[in-house]
Amino acid sequence: MGSVTYKNQPAINKTKGNVPLAGTSHIYRVQKKLWNDSIEDVLQGLFIGRTLHVCCGKSLLGDVRLDADAENNPDIICDASKMQDFVKDNEFETVICDPPYNGNFQWNHDLLAELSRVASKRIIFQHWFIPANPTGTYKKAQEKFILSDVLVWQPKTYFGRVQVVSVFDAVS
Repeated sequence: MGSVTYKNQPAINKTKGNVPLAGTSHIYRVQKKLWNDSIEDVLQGLFIGRTLHVCCGKSLLGDVRLDADAENNPDIICDASKMQDFVKDNEFETVICDPPYNGNFQWNHDLLAELSRVASKRIIFQHWFIPANPTGTYKKAQEKFILSDVLVWQPKTYFGRVQVVSVFDAVS
């Protein structure tokens, strides 16, 4: 079973975990898949229909993989916060995203809006926060998606930050 360590995330290792506070001054590159197979199995079990994996990194999850780093060999190479020229509205039933912790707040807002634009049925979002309002609606598409499930897992790092997987489903 694999584990997540700072060794596999050189920018975090170099800054001793301060990448979110350091902003985008450190390039965030992941050198190998960060999710282990059992986590990927759980995530894949959440997919509905055709799936887009945004910020895919080295993971092979999803029918179509999108990443800004060409070294990850994604199907689509673009900035995840600016997918308009690459992905149509509601093109995928499920969109999964584990974005980099880059500290750029506007980029994060734009990314969240793009995820809701391209997903028609489900958004699966992994981060250290849940992008939901107190009522459970998705922050960037309150009328379109509502929080339906939350999963939490902890990487095998010493005092590792837990990973929160929030699942948002389309409002009927």
